[in-house]
Amino acid sequence: MQSIPDPGRLVLRARLALALIAMMPAAAIGQPAVPPLGPATGLEPIPNGDLAAGLEGWSQVGPTMTLLGGPLIEAGDNTTVVGPAFTVPAGAQALPLVLGVPGSNALLDISARPVDGGPGIPLATLAPDRAVRSVDVPIAPARGRAVRVVIDPVSSLGRRVYVRSIGPPVQVLPGWDVRRGLPVVVTRWGRRGLDVRDARLEATTAPFSPRARTAFVGVSVRGRGTVRASLRGRTARASAKAGAWTTLRFPVPKGARGIRIAFTAVPAPGERIMVAGIGAPAPRTTPRPAPRGGRS
Repeated sequence: MQSIPDPGRLVLRARLALALIAMMPAAAIGQPAVPPLGPATGLEPIPNGDLAAGLEGWSQVGPTMTLLGGPLIEAGDNTTVVGPAFTVPAGAQALPLVLGVPGSNALLDISARPVDGGPGIPLATLAPDRAVRSVDVPIAPARGRAVRVVIDPVSSLGRRVYVRSIGPPVQVLPGWDVRRGLPVVVTRWGRRGLDVRDARLEATTAPFSPRARTAFVGVSVRGRGTVRASLRGRTARASAKAGAWTTLRFPVPKGARGIRIAFTAVPAPGERIMVAGIGAPAPRTTPRPAPRGGRS
């Protein structure tokens, strides 16, 4: 004989479950145990950044700039391309540019020119591919300001430059505060983290709440360069090593919620550094150094 469940008991259990959820701290529900690395979020597009309205809003400094089919801007004779005006969103961290430079050894200076005047804001110096491809430049130094992106050939008299689009700005690490540099999320050496090369990266993680009984959280580095990190007044520094991971450890105060780790990663000249395991549980003791002879 099959029993029939009592609807009253089901309702009571549901109410008890909702009551328990309501009693949990909001931070424990809304914040992850480890700062997430993405997913990246596209922000508001740049007006006519995709050339859908032709050259409206675009300008040039120099003799030649032509709109080709595609659409695609072709600039030559050392012409500087100036994009449409837009306000950089507060959370913007990267700005995609789709461009290319036929020929080799060509450089482009990318900067943001404030609409209200004042000095330009340097963003990056690129050595683009010959083919038209997408490349990201850091945009955090200009966030909150109305600017025009300037694409300026460096020592390239007679060199052609192709520009397909600018933007939209991207928040690579939602909830993080990126103050300097370009955050690039990659998987390398079996771990997912941030690949830092060419220039320093200064960032603070999104708030996170370590799981119960987590005694230490860390920041792991590998490659060639240095990392300095801090958590609630405690600061640690490490030199990245080729062929082995080095982990900075920070004690977690009991019941800590909504904590953030700030760090600065500086690659050695011509090298790169990988920063991974940011905010992940770390061992209570410092691991023994790996034997020498490992490969980077």
